[in-house]
Amino acid sequence: MPATDHEWSDGLLEAGLGDAEVAAVVGWTARVRRMVEVEAALGRALAGAGVIPDGAGDAITRACDPERLDLDVLARRAARSATPVIPLVAALAEQAEPLAAAWLHHGATSQDVVDTATVLQLREALALLDRRLADAADHAAELARRHRDTVMAGRTLGQQAVPTTFGLLAARWLGALARRREQLAVLRTRVLVVQLGGSVGTRAVWADRADAVVEALAGELQLAVPDLPWHAERDRIAELAGALSAVAAVVGTVATDLVLLAQSELGEVAEGAGEGPGSSAMPHKRNPVHATAARAAARLAQGECSLLLQATAGHELERAAGAWQAEWVALPSALVRTTGAVTRLGAALQGLEVDPARMRANLAANLGLTGSEALATVLSPALGRVDAQALVGELAARAATQRRALAEVAAQDERVRAVLALDELTAALDPTAVVAQVAPLVDRALAAYARPRPTPEVP
Repeated sequence: MPATDHEWSDGLLEAGLGDAEVAAVVGWTARVRRMVEVEAALGRALAGAGVIPDGAGDAITRACDPERLDLDVLARRAARSATPVIPLVAALAEQAEPLAAAWLHHGATSQDVVDTATVLQLREALALLDRRLADAADHAAELARRHRDTVMAGRTLGQQAVPTTFGLLAARWLGALARRREQLAVLRTRVLVVQLGGSVGTRAVWADRADAVVEALAGELQLAVPDLPWHAERDRIAELAGALSAVAAVVGTVATDLVLLAQSELGEVAEGAGEGPGSSAMPHKRNPVHATAARAAARLAQGECSLLLQATAGHELERAAGAWQAEWVALPSALVRTTGAVTRLGAALQGLEVDPARMRANLAANLGLTGSEALATVLSPALGRVDAQALVGELAARAATQRRALAEVAAQDERVRAVLALDELTAALDPTAVVAQVAPLVDRALAAYARPRPTPEVP
């Protein structure tokens, strides 16, 4: 099985926009090995079910040696065929004993082999994706734990809103990452199933032994048995595309938060020093390189997932002309890019440097206006909600216009002094007061993440 150029070496891996380990398990070499594995397992299943003569299964297994194949030649022949299985079966038969050549691929169709081989690749790729998600979630959990009480400005529509903590922000990232893992775990039980239906899904060639053949093949490959052949109903692939797109969306959200918080004007976080050059032209810069790469890979992944969703709607009748073939490229690419995005996000979170002093300084620079909601809340029992909101709105506008702290403006207002003592006013506008309400939320998120989760059984 000589080395081949038909691997995932498109330059984007080298640019950090993919996961090399996943690329290895979904690339052309791995695809061929998995197809050969399926052909060998099918031979043993047919023999075990009594469909083909004694000894044929062992002969087929001996013939299915991927090391004998020239992948470059196979790739060129596959390009001229409807599927790569046609030249593959021919190449295996050329080297096979007569008994094996006579019964190799018996009753199966190319899609049976391609789809089942793809499922075997998915099993490895999804395990790697889960590992990367677990790493990123662990890093988010550590940030939430360490910065449980680190006060910062919460921001809505790009502006400071009310105080929050960095621990709560990290806990929200953690929750989203953990939910993606849970979704993928459930999805595995529906996706990791064998496909074996014969020419149009009737399994007619194997007659009354069909169930036995399918069950034996599933047992050989440690896959589940579906209720029906699924060669044209691609909802499993569509569901997987949706799950991968959701992972990419979470990565994009977290990475965008990191990029925004690392802006010079905010400077509240920074990726670990020494991660790479900041700029080719500006030595002073310290760019969020991992978060940037994560965003780019996530966008690439979502593009491939969108293509997959479109393709799954185009599987006509018993076999698609074009839609199925598009999956051969889009699905591996979506897996490589999605996992690459998670990998880079994990690296960004692992080395993240958080600046609590800068967070407090940014709050102070906003004249304490993030305390407006808290001030209106403590004034409401005496003034009523509507009047309290109107008063605080007036005070906030005055503070902004005069560039004075809200606390100072409020302390000088007779209407505020009439209902609030100075220490009550100070307490209401203290941004650290938020910690008492926020810390339990962080603790809850960490406790939920620490609880063992039931793992769906996967054959």
